[in-house]
Amino acid sequence: MPAGAEPEGAADDGSVAAFEAYARDGQRRLYRTAYLLCGNVEGAKDLTQTTLAKLFQHWRRASRADNLDAYAKTVLVRTYVAERRRSVRDLLAHRSNAPRPQADPADRTDLRVTLLALLDELPPRARAMVVLRYWDDLSVESVASLLRCSESTVKSQCSRSLVRLRARMGDGRLYSTGS
Repeated sequence: MPAGAEPEGAADDGSVAAFEAYARDGQRRLYRTAYLLCGNVEGAKDLTQTTLAKLFQHWRRASRADNLDAYAKTVLVRTYVAERRRSVRDLLAHRSNAPRPQADPADRTDLRVTLLALLDELPPRARAMVVLRYWDDLSVESVASLLRCSESTVKSQCSRSLVRLRARMGDGRLYSTGS
């Protein structure tokens, strides 16, 4: 934290100390979700740091939240979606018309690597929904609240995304858990 920096409207060093304690304790939880969203270490680190910076900037409001972890996760997910929208827009503006060679996910032996690669093909909002719903095991209501959309949108987007992921994975029986 830069010397002399204080959260918005901080009255004393107690707020800074409280933020630092939360950042130390919550950083790993935020990083885990950030990694699943970004699919790479550097992107996850950047997203986690951006989230913590936003929390610090608005610490007075954030610290009064009923569930600080949920508040932080909301900031993380919304930051991810906003950044991805910007990068997708920039990518489309500078995109070459030549088709990109696609690696066949069926050739990969590690299911986790395959899933992360396939998640990267989903649009940012759909990826966020799938990660929050199935990796973080959040309810449809929680995901809808985090992403400011209806529950039916979460259900339909997750359903479409899962169909897309299953189709790209090939033989679904290879990855079935039997449940």
